[in-house]
Amino acid sequence: MEISMQNTNGRCAVALGGELTIYAAADLKDGLVGAVGECTEMEINLSAVSDIDTAGLQVLMLAKRHAAASNKALRLVGHSRPVMELLELYDIAALFGD
Repeated sequence: MEISMQNTNGRCAVALGGELTIYAAADLKDGLVGAVGECTEMEINLSAVSDIDTAGLQVLMLAKRHAAASNKALRLVGHSRPVMELLELYDIAALFGD
């Protein structure tokens, strides 16, 4: 799993890549929840995600809930094919506003 973040005056652009699976879930959680605390608005680019499982999806959902509880915007953009397939499988694209 790869994570990079640019913070420009509270607007954060986060890029995730590689495998967002159970093996990376703890690191992903720490990175995303920590980033939500630093940002007023966050955009997560998922175009470089090569694999995602339910654990990775749960972390994205947790980050979305954490942002909503803090009255902050969080958007997912650039969905890779594996991400789209999982969102469609669980029929939860609307949860992220996609």
